[in-house]
Formats: sequence, C-alpha cells, structure tokens
Amino acid sequence: METLQASAPDCAPADGLAGLLSPLAEPEFLRHRLGSGPVVIRGREGRFRGLFGWPQLNEVLAAARTDASRIHLVRAADGVPLASCAEPVPQLSPRGRPSRLRPERLYEVLGAGGTLVVDGIEELHAPLRALATAVEGSLRSLVQANLYANLGGAEQGFHTHWDDHDVFILQAEGAKHWDIHPPTEEHPVGVLSAPAPPAGGAATWSGELTDGDVLYLPRGWWHTVKAVEGRPSLHLTLGTRLPSAGDLLRRLLVHLARAHSLVRQDLPRFTTEEHAQDWYEGLREVLVAAAREPGLLEQLAGQVDGGAPARPRFGLPHGGPVTDPAGNR
Repeated sequence: METLQASAPDCAPADGLAGLLSPLAEPEFLRHRLGSGPVVIRGREGRFRGLFGWPQLNEVLAAARTDASRIHLVRAADGVPLASCAEPVPQLSPRGRPSRLRPERLYEVLGAGGTLVVDGIEELHAPLRALATAVEGSLRSLVQANLYANLGGAEQGFHTHWDDHDVFILQAEGAKHWDIHPPTEEHPVGVLSAPAPPAGGAATWSGELTDGDVLYLPRGWWHTVKAVEGRPSLHLTLGTRLPSAGDLLRRLLVHLARAHSLVRQDLPRFTTEEHAQDWYEGLREVLVAAAREPGLLEQLAGQVDGGAPARPRFGLPHGGPVTDPAGNR
C-alpha cells in the first residue's frame, strides 16, 4: 500500500481535499486513486491541531445534550450505556427531559475501554464544517464527519468490518493501530452485498496512524482498528458515498415510471400465461429502448452527479439563507 509524506505542514479547512492529500495533486487523486486502493499520508505532529483536538472536543461535549442519534458509546466496559454517563439538564422551564454528559462518569467509562463516537460533528464545529463543505465541492457528494475518541484501552471499538462508503481518516491526536485487508467482493454496495470476511493471513497493511496522518480507504476494504495501549486517541472520519451505477439505475426507474404506465402496473400474477408473456415482453421493449436511447443514461447520470445538498447558512436578522460569492448557499 502506498505511503506518502505530507508536504503541507498544517491542514487549513479551506484547503479541503487538496490539503488533506498533499503531496498528491487533487486531479491526480480523483482520476487515478479514488476508489482504487488505500493511501497513507504521513504528516507532522500537530498538523490538525488548528482543525480539531481534545480542547475542541471538550467544548463540544460541554455544550451538547445526550442525543442517541449524535453521541454514543461503542463496546463500553461491561456494556455500560451512555445514559449512565448523563444527568438531567437544569432548566427554568422544562421542555422534554434532556440530559447532558457527566465528565467524571464519561472519563471512568472511557478509561475502562469504551470508545466515544460523535456523529456529524461538523455540524457542531465551524472549522470542521468548512472542511467538509470544501471536500464536498471536490467530490460532488455529501460528506459527514464522525469523531472517535478513546483513552488508550485495549478493546477495539468495532469488529473487523467494511464500510459501504469511502472514508478519509484524520488522526488528530494520539495513535490507532490499523489492519487492512482487500475487498472480498468487487464494489460492494450496502444491503445489496454480503461479502465474506477475509479468510485470514497477513493484512495488506498493518501499522499505526499517528498524530497528523491521513488514511484514504475506499469502500469495501476490510479493517480492524485497535487502541494503542496507554495512548489516548482522537480521530475523525470523513465519509462520503460516491454515486454508483445502482444510483443511475434508480434514476432510470423514476424516469421510466413517469413516462410509461406499464412500469407502474402491478405484476401479472393472476392472469393467463399468454397475457403474462405479452406483459413481460412489453416491459423488455421499454427497458431495451431506454438503454439504447442516445444520451439518456448520460443525462440521468448528470442528475445523479448533481453535488451535495446545500448546508444551511443563516442570515438573521435580515432574512433568508446566506449566499457566498460563488453562488452557493
């Protein structure tokens, strides 16, 4: 697996994908590396310090309420739930039953081997939001940042697994050990795929990511991630689901359903065999005609590749959403 040395000393949010991948040129990565195989880029210690670290995580946790869709614990000691680390939020006028994390209890659980996960943390921290938005501009697909924090316990947060989306791992603090194996099924896609786990043997790459490193991992690559004993770790995962041929076919189905009543009909389950054969032949003709129609698939692919949804930017007190100079909301 290719290992490179970062040429940029720091990672500025506005630099986006180019800043993360330096010394790889962004066009080179998009044309020849995206989806093809993992890449490790070694960076200097503190490279992400201006982006996110322990101080910023402490601020986020102090301001956040315990929302199961946002914050959760993975494989905590003795199966301890996040609720055991929380307490009611003092309120003048109670609305619902919100709770917040208790610092001493969270520290106790993480010290016993738990891993803290904060999903969509870019929504809670402006520099990460700026980075995610910049990467979205390069990949033309939604990017979500998840955070994983542990205090160096021996437990691994997740079993050996593969992701159905591409990920960029930013080791912001400390170290994590990774074992990476190649896909056992070509281009696996979510619930449509059930690849068998790797049969054993040596990993394609085995090593530590340390403070300042970046790992790019295409979807389908198996990986096992473990804490390094005695070394607290904080890493960010920028995940993105790139458009596939399956997305194009789903868009084709919508197109055909709008254009042909036959595509909207029920299956001919209770009719005569002759009528059913005529119905299936008609459906084949619709599908073949669509596949052969010049430019149709390309037109629909352009719709699939329409870019990431706009992130909200508010312009209070003067009104509606803010538009930047490039015309993006």
